Amino acid sequence: MKHALPLILAMMLALSSCEWAQDKMHRGHIVARIGWDVLYSTEIEKVIPSGITGEDSLAMARQYMDSWALRRLLTRKAEKDLSKSGKDVSRQVEEFRNNLLGYRYEKYFIDSRLDTSVTMEELKEYYDTHEQLFKVTQSLVKARVITVLTKSPYFDAIKKSYKVTDESAIAELEELCDASAERYTDFEGAWVPVTVLAKESVMDVSQCERMLASKSSAELKDEGITRFVFVRERISPGNVSPLEYNIEHIREIIISKRKQELLSGLERDLLNDAKSDKTLRIYE
Repeated sequence: MKHALPLILAMMLALSSCEWAQDKMHRGHIVARIGWDVLYSTEIEKVIPSGITGEDSLAMARQYMDSWALRRLLTRKAEKDLSKSGKDVSRQVEEFRNNLLGYRYEKYFIDSRLDTSVTMEELKEYYDTHEQLFKVTQSLVKARVITVLTKSPYFDAIKKSYKVTDESAIAELEELCDASAERYTDFEGAWVPVTVLAKESVMDVSQCERMLASKSSAELKDEGITRFVFVRERISPGNVSPLEYNIEHIREIIISKRKQELLSGLERDLLNDAKSDKTLRIYE
C-alpha cells in the first residue's frame, strides 16, 4: 500500500492538471486581473456581436474591460472606506432575493394556468362594451400607393387603372405593376394609420390629412417618378376605428386582465390559507 500511494498521488496530480488545462482552454486567456478577480477572453467574446471586426470590435472590448474593472474597483474601494454598517447589504440582498423569487413564482404560476385563447365573441363583446376607447385621433385608411417612372411605357396604363376597385381589375393592376412599377403596396388590404400612408407616399402627415379631407386620390410627381395614391376607405379623426383594426390590442387587454385576475386570486388564497393554518399571525 505504501508503494501505491505515490502512484495514486501522481495520477491525481495528472488528472488535476488535465482538468485545469481543459478549464483554461474553455475560458480562454486572461485579459485583465484585479486581485483575485480575473477576466477571460471568452467573456469578452460573448458580448461582441458576430460580424463586428477591426476597430469597432476593439472599442467594444475596451469598453467592456473598463466596465468590468470599474465595478470591481468600486467594490474594493467600498470595502476599504465604508464603515461596517455601510458595507452591510444583507437586508437589500435578502429583499432582492425575495422579490426575484416571488416574481419567478408568479411567472411560473401564470404560465401554467393562463388561457391565452380568445374567441371572436370575446373580442367583439369587449369592443362593443368599450367602443369609445377606440376613437382615432388621426385618419385610418385602406389605400394603395404605386411608384412608377414618369417615362415608363406603362405609365398611362397605370394612371388609367390605379383607382380600380373590382377584384379582377385589381388583380390585373397588380400584375401590371409587378412587371413595370418601381413599387406597389396596398398594405395587404389592412387598415393603416395616416402616418404609414404619408411615409409610403413621401408626404408629411398634415399634408396627407389635408389631401384625405378633400379627395380620395392623388398623383404626386417627384424627380422623374410619380406616386399614384388611392384611398379606398377612410375613417376620419374622432371616429371609432373598426374591430378588425383593434383585434390584437383587445386580445392583449383580455389576456392582461386574465393575468391580473390570476395574480389577485393567488394573493388572496395565500393570505387566507396562511391565516387559516396560523402560518400568518397578526397581532393587535
